[in-house]
Amino acid sequence: MKNLKLVFLIFDEGVRPDIMEVLDKHGVKGWTTWRNNSGNGEGGPKQGTAIWPGLNDVIMMAIEEEKVQPIIDDVHEVQDSFPVRPGIRFIVTDAQFC
Repeated sequence: MKNLKLVFLIFDEGVRPDIMEVLDKHGVKGWTTWRNNSGNGEGGPKQGTAIWPGLNDVIMMAIEEEKVQPIIDDVHEVQDSFPVRPGIRFIVTDAQFC
């Protein structure tokens, strides 16, 4: 068994290409994604409707602990590069890969 970190990356669907570029840069090969998710957060509701436009995507990955912070830092750089900051959140917890 390997001890890894389980990382959920929740982000505005519009920044998906930028997020994938960061994951490629850090050599993340294994991940699972959920696309077109509605939700509510600090930026308000995202329901994919005319009243509450936009949706979120989610990527789940089990990665080595030393990769977590560099990925977080690079994703936040992406977030800061937009005139209107897209919603991006990380959930990081311990995981065992069996």
